[in-house]
Amino acid sequence: MTHTVRTTLVCFLLALVWMEVATASQTDHARPASDADAFGLGKPALMPADPLYVAQAADETTAEPALESSEQEEVAEEPQEDQATTDADEEEPQILEPEPEPKPQLTTAQAALRDRVRRTLAAFRKQALNTRENTATEIMHYCRAFGIRSEVVLSTRSGSQRINGITCLCWNYPCAGYQPLGLSDGHISARIGYGRQSHPSQLLALLALARVKSDYPARVGKDVRTIADLVESEKLDCRGGADLSLKLIALSFYLDDDPTWQNRQGEDWSLSRIVKEELDSPLLQSRNGGTGRLLGLACALAQRSRRDQPIDGEFERAEKFVRDYQVYALKVQNTDGSWGPRYLAAKSTSRDWLTQLRATGCVLQWLAMSLPEGDLENARVLRSVEYLNRLLGQRTRNNLSSMKTRDLESTAYALHALRVYDQRFFTPRTPPPAPKETEQAAR
Repeated sequence: MTHTVRTTLVCFLLALVWMEVATASQTDHARPASDADAFGLGKPALMPADPLYVAQAADETTAEPALESSEQEEVAEEPQEDQATTDADEEEPQILEPEPEPKPQLTTAQAALRDRVRRTLAAFRKQALNTRENTATEIMHYCRAFGIRSEVVLSTRSGSQRINGITCLCWNYPCAGYQPLGLSDGHISARIGYGRQSHPSQLLALLALARVKSDYPARVGKDVRTIADLVESEKLDCRGGADLSLKLIALSFYLDDDPTWQNRQGEDWSLSRIVKEELDSPLLQSRNGGTGRLLGLACALAQRSRRDQPIDGEFERAEKFVRDYQVYALKVQNTDGSWGPRYLAAKSTSRDWLTQLRATGCVLQWLAMSLPEGDLENARVLRSVEYLNRLLGQRTRNNLSSMKTRDLESTAYALHALRVYDQRFFTPRTPPPAPKETEQAAR
């Protein structure tokens, strides 16, 4: 065999081996990690951190998968500058951003309360719901409690696996036989009724609270859309005289400005009109003693402030309304830190712990999300956190997946209230762990 023939044969064999390795690598990457990946939907991207909408639960003791962007952001390599340009730049004075003022550290009592709250949150978060027994309604409540860190057990014919709770809802997996999404007038819409959302806009409000981006996919059968399509459906369903609190939470998050649109009846609507409708409706007689309406108004104000939009007109009226009720809520609070079955109407108590849990959870959830940062240290607010954590802590062995739907909903309000308070008050005042502690935790 000549030298040329031997060389050609060796090159051919090397090329064949390379092709086999490349094919095996591509096969591994193409294999879906789960049923969700098989649909080719990717993973949802998150909105930037916002002071009102909490990011990730600080009760986590181990890192768990969150909703992440399906595409890695490409970082371009900086061009090499010539020496003359570099020297000229060095002569220019540097303008440094002022560092945020450090928060005062927690007192010993506050740090102890923080640790108890986080233990309670961690204990409940371990109790994942499952799609075989729990309805979409119940999974929505669970996702409200833990946001983007929620996990549920997806049951299929081939077995079961843990997936993100919000992914489960948006990808329309059957939950106890009920699918949360359908099609209506050419748009994806959230179904209402037993096993699905209990109130109009409940699902979209949940997604807004979890800060899921509008381009995250949602599907009905093989029809894949985005959350933006669900937003359009919700805009069409605006009706005067209805409870629009959940719709206000949702649309104030997903609509960047204050546009005008038409509902199904051809009526003009806007965020300003929704705010006016909510302000003109009886508060204390509405769902959950009016705390839902107050939360919707607070969310609208927070989003407007975040976008540097003026607080005028109906929004100015809403700001005063919310602030007045914040002061009033602490006046009708019970001495033990709780609120009772009459919510904000008057001081009241009940012997039923679930009634106390629901009322206190709803009020504290709204306060924790809307109070100015300086008011979170109010002794009355801390007393409410202590009360709620004690009530939940006594029942951490209660299995969430086997709770009645309303009981799970009440528990979710309380857990969400504690998680928000942890993120807004405890976390900024907790110094980061030392490098050695971080390394040991990672091991």
